[in-house]
Amino acid sequence: MIWRAALVAAIAFQAPRAEMTRVPQFENGRAVSWKSVIPPHTESTLHRHDRYRTIIGIVGGDLTTVSADGRRTVTRYETGKAYWQEPMPPGETHKDVNDTNRTIELLVVEIKN
Repeated sequence: MIWRAALVAAIAFQAPRAEMTRVPQFENGRAVSWKSVIPPHTESTLHRHDRYRTIIGIVGGDLTTVSADGRRTVTRYETGKAYWQEPMPPGETHKDVNDTNRTIELLVVEIKN
């Protein structure tokens, strides 16, 4: 039995950690779109959004955004619902954090200027 526990532990330590992914959908002169797949207990790097965008909940959930100064905001994305977001103010950045036990999938359509 001990060897089984050791084997399971060894496999667990070798398993790659889940990461957020962007799956391109389309891009043209007016817009760019991707599907964000956000596994449980993952976070993005600090980034910013300079464009207007629509976000559609494919598999909804609670996504936390954390600003560079540590301010946390939770947004509940409902499956099948669309959301409009404006560009971030100049100089602001944030990271996205999935603190839940479920994968969140969002379709993003960003309008080019």
